Amino acid sequence: MPLVRGEAAVLVEPGRLEVEDVAFRELREDEVLVRNTLAAICGSDVHRVRAESPFFRDMRDHPYPCPAGYPGHEGVGEVVESRSARFCPGDFVLTVPNHAYMASFARYQTIGDRFLLPLERTGAPTVPLMAQQLGTVVFALKRFWPEPVRPGLTAAVVGVGSAGLLFLQMFRHLGFEKTVAVDLEPGRLAVARSLGADATAHVPGQSAEEVVMELTGGAGADLVVEAAGTDGAREHAMRMVGQHGRLGFFGMPEDYEMRIPYAHLFVRNAQLVNAVGGAQLEPGLASFRTALELIGNGSVRVDDQITHTFGIKNIADAFDLAHTRRDDVVKIAIAFD
Repeated sequence: MPLVRGEAAVLVEPGRLEVEDVAFRELREDEVLVRNTLAAICGSDVHRVRAESPFFRDMRDHPYPCPAGYPGHEGVGEVVESRSARFCPGDFVLTVPNHAYMASFARYQTIGDRFLLPLERTGAPTVPLMAQQLGTVVFALKRFWPEPVRPGLTAAVVGVGSAGLLFLQMFRHLGFEKTVAVDLEPGRLAVARSLGADATAHVPGQSAEEVVMELTGGAGADLVVEAAGTDGAREHAMRMVGQHGRLGFFGMPEDYEMRIPYAHLFVRNAQLVNAVGGAQLEPGLASFRTALELIGNGSVRVDDQITHTFGIKNIADAFDLAHTRRDDVVKIAIAFD
């Protein structure tokens, strides 16, 4: 069978994506070929593409030019070829690839069947697309707060892009009584309030620490999650945590080192937990399955998360918008049809 060809974004050097017509390799055992319908840009994708920080300049998954479709890892599409006993041509699937299969910014994607979940062909594809990111949030919260939530607790999230807004909703789902949202963008904070945030802090004009202390009567938050992937966000988070509270660092490192207010954390007996990767390797893709259930039963709203959609030919413009955060952008989808 001749190799399938199609459009794909290729990262040719830091900060430069070019759209090319490429051939996709033959399938190996237990792999399928997916024709992508939609992909989404994750905050980590922006960091990987731009490679502006020392950490991301050095963290090279691939030499340039990178494989077609890299670093996309959030997508939905249709199986068109299969060497898998689990999936057949015509199946609609959610793709949750690990590093070896990151290729969602392409019309076609070769992927191992262990990184796929079946989907129903109902409603807009933007809805199940969000289950990839929600799955990583569900997985992280298993580390950040593994036991049942006691009554009266407060949780805060620093950075309310799409991941932060999902954390905000999961706080309520898990049983936190009060929630706080912190961000640089007033538009995103407005969305957070619409999703039930009890208090918001627009930094740097407002003090995130003062907002959370006022809400909690000076106690501080029981759980603070950083979901922005910046050291500035992590510094805000560390100042907001209360006595015996927990800090969850969700975003990827910005640099190799950062300043830690150790005395502050020491006095408050705070526990710091980082969310290592691994949701894609969880048996049965359990957190992603939970995410699909939460979206399906209405426990988590995602219908307003994707605010902008670009065709694959305009993916460079999409990444520029994701970086600058103009036009009240929350999440950007890349379309192939």
